[in-house]
Amino acid sequence: MTDQEHLERAYRRLLAWYPREFRRENEQEILAVLMADAPDGQRRPGLAESADLIRSGLWLRLRPSVPRSARTVRAAVKLMYAGAAVSTVNLIMLMALIGDAKAYHAMLGYHLTAAQVSQLTTLFITVAIVWALVPIALWLWMARACGRGRNWARIVSTVLFGVATLDLTGAFGPPGFRLSLALTVFGPTISVLYWLVGLAVVWLLWRPSSKAFFRPPGYTQAQHQAQMAESDHQAQMAELARIRTRLPRHV
Repeated sequence: MTDQEHLERAYRRLLAWYPREFRRENEQEILAVLMADAPDGQRRPGLAESADLIRSGLWLRLRPSVPRSARTVRAAVKLMYAGAAVSTVNLIMLMALIGDAKAYHAMLGYHLTAAQVSQLTTLFITVAIVWALVPIALWLWMARACGRGRNWARIVSTVLFGVATLDLTGAFGPPGFRLSLALTVFGPTISVLYWLVGLAVVWLLWRPSSKAFFRPPGYTQAQHQAQMAESDHQAQMAELARIRTRLPRHV
């Protein structure tokens, strides 16, 4: 396989982060621009370039497309993204402190061999990372669904907030790692932040001004759908124009 073929395959994998309809209409043009902009002999995209394409693709997938007329829903969606950011910070903290897992076992009074501690630490790291990713996925999923006017997402968000409220009562324990609905460190701080953000989100989603977005009359619903489609189209065209600016002058 030639360098060009290696590079093209790598770019196609990165473009998979973009929405399917965007790729269907523009993938070949974007690929041509990326290939034309790459220096001779390059076999794979650079780290910064890969991060940029992944970030842009995720943004097109997850960006709030709520009409400006639905202000309360837009605010709720933004708060959900803030909740995802808090969850990401929590994950980073967990990964930074994961090396203290052995000390944590010792603090609990475990008497294990070195091999047992090593095995337990590996299992703990795996469970901790997977468990900490769950809240991030839930925040992003609910933000996207609510931003699309899905009434079931508003109901699910409320149910999740109720579960978080029940879970909050167990957050006020001794500092350390706590495995509950959200794996947290240093006591109840993250859990309280989750709960406060969730409270604001639920309040905004069930405001009377939000009802028209989730359960509008037929004509208004068609208007909302048209506005969201236009917003998505404008964002996709802006991204395509951004990529086109990389096209060399001689192409």
